[in-house]
Amino acid sequence: MNHTLSPRNGLWRWLLAVGWTALILVLLLQSSSQPVIGPAAPPGQPSLGREMLLTSGHIVGFSILTALWWWALSQNISARAALAAAVVLALLIGTGSEIAQAAVPDRSASWFDLMVNWGVTLATAWRLARIHPA
Repeated sequence: MNHTLSPRNGLWRWLLAVGWTALILVLLLQSSSQPVIGPAAPPGQPSLGREMLLTSGHIVGFSILTALWWWALSQNISARAALAAAVVLALLIGTGSEIAQAAVPDRSASWFDLMVNWGVTLATAWRLARIHPA
């Protein structure tokens, strides 16, 4: 029996981390008016409810991103090194995607979103470090 795609095989960890990263990047960099995934953003001024929904997306997205990369990397390196690498990767993705949004015609970079991305990444890392001390 081929165990390449067995849940116990580390390949699943890498596939999940890479797949989630790709999904997050598509969601963050797609056009608001003609999205690849999900409905178009409603026209007009953003409402509080819409902004809360989008912010919750950043919170969920970057907490899972950080945790998945820690999980994937920790099978090959120490938990502490994996956490540091996962944090750096998530911070780079969060920063790079906000900068790249400035190049999307109906999007713009947001300091608030950047701070949410960074805050969630660091909070997730703190929590993982407490749950899985080195």
